[in-house]
Amino acid sequence: MISQPASTELRSGMNISELKQAISSLDKFLEDNILHCSINETLTNRAHFFDQLLSLLWQQHQFDVDTISLNAVGGYGRQTLHPFSDIDICIIHDAPLNQQDSAKVSAFLTQLWDLNLDLGHGVRSLQDTYQSCRDDVTIATSLLEIRHIIGKEEHALKVLKALYSDELWRSDTFFEAKLAEQQQRHTKAQGTAYSIEPNLKTSPGGMRDLQTLTWVARKHFGVADMLTLRRRGFFTNDEYAELMECQNFLLRVRFALHQAAARPENRLLLQYQAEVAKLMGFGEGSSLGEGGNIAIEKMMRQIFRAMKRIRELNQLLMAYFAREIAPNAPSHVIPINDKFEIVDQHIHVRDEDVFIDRTQIMALFLLIATHHDQIIGISPETLRLLRQVRRRLMGDLQDFQVCRQTFKQIFNHPEGMGLAITLMHQHGILASYLPQWREVVGQMQFDLFHAYTVDEHTHKVLKNIYRYGTDIQNGTIDKDRQLAADIYQKMSNKSSLLFAALFHDLAKGRGGDHSELGAVDARLFAKFHGLKLSQERLICWLVENHLLMSITSQRMDIHDPDVVNRFAKAVGSQTRLDALYCLTIADIQATNDDLWNNWKAALLKELYLATRKALHNGFENVQQLRAIVRDHKQDALQLLLADGGEIDTIKALWKRLPLSFFSHAEADNIARYSKALIKHQLQPDYDSQFETLILIDNVTVKGCSDVFVYSKDRPGLFVKLFNALATLKISVKQAQISKTKDGYVVESFKVLDFDDMPIFSETRRNQVLQKLYRVLDHDAKLPKIRQPRTHKSFENQLSIEFLYSRQSTRTVLNVSALDTSEFMEQISSAFRKQELTIHSANISTVGERADNVFLLSNAQGQQLDYAERQQLTELLNQTVGD
Repeated sequence: MISQPASTELRSGMNISELKQAISSLDKFLEDNILHCSINETLTNRAHFFDQLLSLLWQQHQFDVDTISLNAVGGYGRQTLHPFSDIDICIIHDAPLNQQDSAKVSAFLTQLWDLNLDLGHGVRSLQDTYQSCRDDVTIATSLLEIRHIIGKEEHALKVLKALYSDELWRSDTFFEAKLAEQQQRHTKAQGTAYSIEPNLKTSPGGMRDLQTLTWVARKHFGVADMLTLRRRGFFTNDEYAELMECQNFLLRVRFALHQAAARPENRLLLQYQAEVAKLMGFGEGSSLGEGGNIAIEKMMRQIFRAMKRIRELNQLLMAYFAREIAPNAPSHVIPINDKFEIVDQHIHVRDEDVFIDRTQIMALFLLIATHHDQIIGISPETLRLLRQVRRRLMGDLQDFQVCRQTFKQIFNHPEGMGLAITLMHQHGILASYLPQWREVVGQMQFDLFHAYTVDEHTHKVLKNIYRYGTDIQNGTIDKDRQLAADIYQKMSNKSSLLFAALFHDLAKGRGGDHSELGAVDARLFAKFHGLKLSQERLICWLVENHLLMSITSQRMDIHDPDVVNRFAKAVGSQTRLDALYCLTIADIQATNDDLWNNWKAALLKELYLATRKALHNGFENVQQLRAIVRDHKQDALQLLLADGGEIDTIKALWKRLPLSFFSHAEADNIARYSKALIKHQLQPDYDSQFETLILIDNVTVKGCSDVFVYSKDRPGLFVKLFNALATLKISVKQAQISKTKDGYVVESFKVLDFDDMPIFSETRRNQVLQKLYRVLDHDAKLPKIRQPRTHKSFENQLSIEFLYSRQSTRTVLNVSALDTSEFMEQISSAFRKQELTIHSANISTVGERADNVFLLSNAQGQQLDYAERQQLTELLNQTVGD
């Protein structure tokens, strides 16, 4: 360790200001030299400094050294004290504290708070300490790491003696409590650390998994550290070296995270990743663009791989601990064949040389699928052998013909995507089989749309498809996935869909279109594995077009027969449509836990049903727009007349309204809008010149609330509405804008509230209604919308694309950029400058980006020509891009 500067030295008589300066000098010194010292040395030195500091302050109060003691516990007790970690202390006393001693303790603690230390403390008698340990396993765990600082040393020794014995906790009950705690922690993290913002402490494979091993070992074996446990033969020298390497790496990352966040942060949030990567020596951090950041990517991959190895070693050792600490009755053994058996619900090798034949690796996982109802995991001995042979592989497992046949069998097996594929993912077998999988292990996707790494996302897609079958069998299928599950059940070749899911994203990170590159990989895979030509073609088509249905449903007007017609032609067959629908839902649900909602489900289902009808009718027989309008009008008229409406009044209203008013809404909604408009005109209750009508009721349309607005046309009306909803934390999913023949505007917004649900509360609807009236009719000022903290990590990369339009008088424009509070205002400003008219808008927010499609016309009501498109592109680059 490099000598510490004089400014960190402590001496008696220092005041609070001087002590603060010494703490600051120490932290500055440790941070400056973090890359020149081992992380353990750095953390130990910081803990040692605070030992001195606390001892110095403690001595000022002249406590009785024979009756009271100051002890470090928790992370401070094990001397892993990060820059913003809590200083966890335990003050233990013999007899009840008298008034004088209580005042001394209070004064001591006050000094620590005056130093702005994050303090975790307990003040207890020795007997109360024992009782607290009995009552709370968390306190017992913290005190397992008690370390005497000053005062009566016997206190810490007595606590440890009581904890190491069965006096307070029996070893088996303590082990079961810590195992249950770990399982709950893993479940809360959904079983993976492979999220965009992993928790270094509590995610699977995080520091808590390492600490759990240490706590269990200390309690049962009375060992001080992992080195002593290694000597007892619980793991090999290689496993010990691996565990220490991973631990030291995570400790260093956490130290850098505390530096970057300047607070006790355990989640590696996006906003800190560039700075942490820089502090870790992975290169200068920079803003995250679409190409990602190489330094961050390297760091995150190493973090994810370290956490994966820790989790695997934790699983191995906890299984051995279970046998030693809480042995079951005589093992229940079920023979499978001459190489494998099931021992207490874990698959187990019968001969430690079994994996000399590499094909038995794949055979192991096929057996897990076959005996799925009898197996819950892999035995520790088998897992250890698997880890050893995995490291010694000279090539890929797919090089073996037998392995290729077994791999296909796993994907064809109805339970192959159950426990078998999860264990293949967790234990690196997919990476050992597929070189494409190995390339994406731990690969980040730099946006807020994808919540998981590429490999974890792909694993989740496979599991979602598997659930189509299991949820129907269990009766737990939700209505949004019912159609997909029904379709999946009837598929004759489910493995084609699964292989497409396997390859759909594996080409990410190579540059170029990952869909096209992935289709090439899928084709080579299909040929190498001897799949039928029909399977190969379906798999490759699905990989290349896996985004087609999602994009079409969210960007295009799926009520337009021509859109459905073109989508049906692109799909080409019912088999492709069925597979694409199932893949699309599984893909979206595996991308981000907050991404799926009733709105997306309704759009996809509607597009699927319309396309299926188009396919059955031979593409060209899709109903024409005017036929749709005629049907909608007839049905709506019947509803209105049945409700007491007058036909002349209804027809007079409809004569003023544009065609799109009838083509984009179902009959019941047309009737509802018409009834409100007629009442509004006959009994005007508006108090402004704009004659505004706003309708928000309890009706939901495709899983969204419906906001209907009728008002005199004026510049900026759409933007005012959009921004007013945004300030209310309401997200617009779709907007339809129509102009009447006499200068009014009819706008329909499909929206979700702040909780991604329709606006069910009448009180909330009234709040929204009053806000919109104040903004539209009385020009109320809107507060500035605060940009989310996560968006600050991204550059505003603008994408402008003119899409195909079937209407000779309309231009379709797709604008994608960072979703900021000014985004819609900036776009509309460019439209106004060029005197363009917005006829409709499909609004979607994907992660941190706003992806919106507008139907436009120029001042003459025509499509934009080449010069006008160029002018608009320049305007958007100036207003939005800047």
